[in-house]
Amino acid sequence: MATDRDRELEALRPQHEGRVMDLVEAAGVDVSQWAFRKDGSPVQNPAANPNYCYEWAFGGNGEPNLLCVWHRSMSVSDGLIVYEDCIRDLALKLDRVAIDRTNPAHVKSRARDQAKRARGFDSLLQRAFRRSEPVRIIVLQGEQRAAVEVGWETATVRFRRLDDVEWYVHAYDDDGSFRIVRGVPRADNAEATEADDEGTSPDVDENDSAPEPPPVPYLDQFSIPDAPERRENTGTSFNRSAEVRRATLARAAGVCEFCGCAGFKTASGGVYLETHHVVPLAEDGPDVEWNVVAICPNDHRRAHHGEDRDILFDSLTAALINRYPQAREILETLRTRRATQGVT
Repeated sequence: MATDRDRELEALRPQHEGRVMDLVEAAGVDVSQWAFRKDGSPVQNPAANPNYCYEWAFGGNGEPNLLCVWHRSMSVSDGLIVYEDCIRDLALKLDRVAIDRTNPAHVKSRARDQAKRARGFDSLLQRAFRRSEPVRIIVLQGEQRAAVEVGWETATVRFRRLDDVEWYVHAYDDDGSFRIVRGVPRADNAEATEADDEGTSPDVDENDSAPEPPPVPYLDQFSIPDAPERRENTGTSFNRSAEVRRATLARAAGVCEFCGCAGFKTASGGVYLETHHVVPLAEDGPDVEWNVVAICPNDHRRAHHGEDRDILFDSLTAALINRYPQAREILETLRTRRATQGVT
């Protein structure tokens, strides 16, 4: 027998073909950049701008957190409407498709784009969980791709709607598994809200109101216009995700992830390390956190030109596998390919 929650979930099913841009704007996310291409030139139809309209996550960092979620992915559990998944696993599956050289070029390109969107979704979800921020949801209805077609086919969205109820990230595990609940704040959020409503501040020290010192800025070679790597790049140019670089530098926290030495302090007050793709982009290495390390400039040059560069490669790969066990299979595939092809 259908419960009230079941009927509520069914009522969330979209019935109209809402445009992504309109729903993103209705959620309170700035869409002014949709009117321009990456090179700054205007587009004729902003709502169809491919740089934005196919994304899975929008906003964050001061704007509302907004995610696109398939209606069929939602369920009723313990009397609540929930969405549970692990988008990080999906990103890894797409990465495997993208690096498989037996796949057609258009399939690898599509898989890379979809993997990037999946990681954007995952990153926004992580931030919302850490900051105890609510999430808005654009509910999707249409033809979802089958699991065996990941990376090979695109899903077809027929209908969309913006849910007017906020969702909350109740759980986000180390492996990327998460649980989002509709309309019910996390328990610690609820307790904090109740305390604020009562005008009380239990266990608050007088010094709690003192402003926190600004965070230390972490910089790499792409943060500084005249850094050596920027000057030496005379070959093929690859786009590098600023989000991946920032996350990698934050993970290293100013300490070289190979030798353990602290990065040097710049004149601007930041701490400098260099971001390095362990499996190079030119060898189909993905531009993702589990393939990027932050190392000191000396070790960066050794990784590219030193006689012991293979030792650094093996050490850094092992460190990444230890930190990101879900990426073990794909990293070992890339490492084996490198060894069999005699890449140096």
